[in-house]
Amino acid sequence: MPSPPVPSPDLGLPETIGRYEVRGLLGEGSMGRVLLAHDPVLDRDVAVKHLRHDLKIPRDVRDGLLTRMRHEARAAARVAHPNLVVLHDMGEDAAIGLYLVFEYVVGLTLKQRIAEGRMPPADVARLASELGAGLSVAHDAGILHRDVKPENVILAKTGGKLADFGIARIPDSTLTHQGGLMGTPAYSAPETFRAGKFSPESDQFSLAATLYEALSGQRAFPGDDAVSVAARIAHESPDVFAASLGLPLAVDAVFARALARKPEERFATCAELGAALADAITPAVAVAAATSTAAIPGRASRSSIERAAVGLDAAPARGVDELKRSAADVPTERKTGQVILGAIVVVITAMLLVRAALRSAERTPADDPLPLPVPTHSASAAAPKPRPTAARPVAPRSTASASPATSADAASDAGAQAVPSPSASAAAGSPATTTSAAAPPPPSAKNGAPQP
Repeated sequence: MPSPPVPSPDLGLPETIGRYEVRGLLGEGSMGRVLLAHDPVLDRDVAVKHLRHDLKIPRDVRDGLLTRMRHEARAAARVAHPNLVVLHDMGEDAAIGLYLVFEYVVGLTLKQRIAEGRMPPADVARLASELGAGLSVAHDAGILHRDVKPENVILAKTGGKLADFGIARIPDSTLTHQGGLMGTPAYSAPETFRAGKFSPESDQFSLAATLYEALSGQRAFPGDDAVSVAARIAHESPDVFAASLGLPLAVDAVFARALARKPEERFATCAELGAALADAITPAVAVAAATSTAAIPGRASRSSIERAAVGLDAAPARGVDELKRSAADVPTERKTGQVILGAIVVVITAMLLVRAALRSAERTPADDPLPLPVPTHSASAAAPKPRPTAARPVAPRSTASASPATSADAASDAGAQAVPSPSASAAAGSPATTTSAAAPPPPSAKNGAPQP
């Protein structure tokens, strides 16, 4: 990427202009040049603009340009916006004549940046919002720029700044450039060729052509010379490119409206154009954020995860596919970390399982509660040992031996003898077995009471 412009020494430059100490030449155009100077009073660097000495034009035309520069100073002094270069001072010098003093902005011009390739969609979206808002503020103050182009956009650390209101003018002013165009043909609106009519809509056309080139990397109206470019602008529409770059088709629709040949068909303001283009680009920016989050080694930040979620909501199918492709390209460092983490988890799990097994082996049968007896009708099951009970008197019997059923019924009626479980009787091998050791003696005939 090219570095910001460095002032070059020039033997033809004066040492001072007014109170400003000249440091070098920043750049020059067809009519004027810009010098880097230092303000010793405020101890800051500034950009000083003045007309070129070798400008071969009639005196009356030169006087007209000087008058226009004075208009520019008054116009720029009425505007304050963070995305417009600030005018600090104006003066006249015996050697160079009228000069304007602007803030010195460090950064590449948009033309230099495009020379390295098209800008990322997210950067173009932000630039569109910034420049659109700045131009609308100038238009609300009654000021036109008339020469919006990549050379006049400086990419500062704080954002894009629109510079060189060198041909700014009060609307309906009688100031014109005799024998030439006011503006750069590649970015000028068609109505400026036909009738020389400049307006906020013509500035919008120039801004759209500038943003088109920044996003696509190609001029909206290419051509080998000014005549062919002007013919394209007057009769053709720019090529669509969104689909070929993976951008939403709404991007093409925004440029088609802002670059319409009729001014009334464009957006109402430059700010509206900037907002519309930023909104159209947003889905592509969200998907790109989701993809970059998946490819960055280490733990993702909360903001990056939120941006990734927004991107998947905006374009689910496409975002998931890109995330899958990015997962296959995970860096080696991240893969190594995942393997180590997995090994640690496996070792800890194995240790916990071994510890649980050792605890289970150390337990004795006495530690376990005895299971409750479960009744069973199996003949092979062992009968539990009955608890001894005291024999109680029973009702007199008419015979010495009774059937198992009669003996059980008698014991139940008297309530004096425990009844064994069916399993116990089966285990003993006799259906008539009871818990009593022997049958009680027959009752006495004398008193009918049982004998002790």
